[in-house]
Amino acid sequence: MTSLKITPQTSPAALLGQIQALFKELGLFGRAVQVSHQGRLYAVRCDAEAFTIYRLLAQCHIPPGSPGWPVCLVTAETILDETSPPQLPAEDEFASGLSLSEWLQLIEKTFRT
Repeated sequence: MTSLKITPQTSPAALLGQIQALFKELGLFGRAVQVSHQGRLYAVRCDAEAFTIYRLLAQCHIPPGSPGWPVCLVTAETILDETSPPQLPAEDEFASGLSLSEWLQLIEKTFRT
């Protein structure tokens, strides 16, 4: 599995670099792919500018966010991580329940050949 080293001291630029290296290794760099978790669909992309995880809605006309909403964004300047807020997932329908590290492990497991 992934050997990414994510600590509270990891800078956004360093984290993005690690994620970019993983996506290049998996042959996914610059491609939009979809990953399923707990019956929900997520769009995932990593390119030269950012890494994003975006929750997709089955019925794209339903708010919030059409056709979904961002769950995670990593750029060279910032890390916005809404993947696993402190509330219990049952209390927050928008929470995925996975940490950023767990998302990266799921992506790697799904796409490693």
